[in-house]
Amino acid sequence: MKILVCDNIEELGEDFVSWAETVLPDWRKEQMLAIKHLRGQVQCAVAWLMVGGDKWLYNDHGKPYFADRKDLFFSISHCKGAVAVAIDDEEVGIDIEEISRYKESLEKLVLNEEESPRCARNDRAEAFIEIWTQKEAVFKLLGTGITHEIKDVLRNNPDVNVYSERIGDKILSVATRKNI
Repeated sequence: MKILVCDNIEELGEDFVSWAETVLPDWRKEQMLAIKHLRGQVQCAVAWLMVGGDKWLYNDHGKPYFADRKDLFFSISHCKGAVAVAIDDEEVGIDIEEISRYKESLEKLVLNEEESPRCARNDRAEAFIEIWTQKEAVFKLLGTGITHEIKDVLRNNPDVNVYSERIGDKILSVATRKNI
């Protein structure tokens, strides 16, 4: 498995997008230019540069996959300042989020009774974001989007392994069925 992170998105701007127009395949250039905000265009271009490969298609829930490859899988995530990609020979899910303010109302919607105590420690925001990214990575692995009960997605998928790591002011989580 390869995990790639570009965490300097804010440093890339219009010059990068202009350059990307010259190297992206037409289908990805169209996707990039359809995005109204510069940051989104940068994220779109960076994601393709990190993954590369053949044309991508998307399932009904927006999970990308290679149109002509059945032996290689990938997952993409982005937040304000970063793009993260996981590439593997089996299905994989990835999520990256910035550690932001803690909101108790979100905890009640997202965490189950086993997970809530983890947010009782000193850095509640970090603990919450770690659990959130784990759940989002599992949904991406499953390819369903957040269509299942979010509170129980981790315990309802015991065959999924999740790895999390803090990268600066962000938490990255990767979900796979392989041993990590």
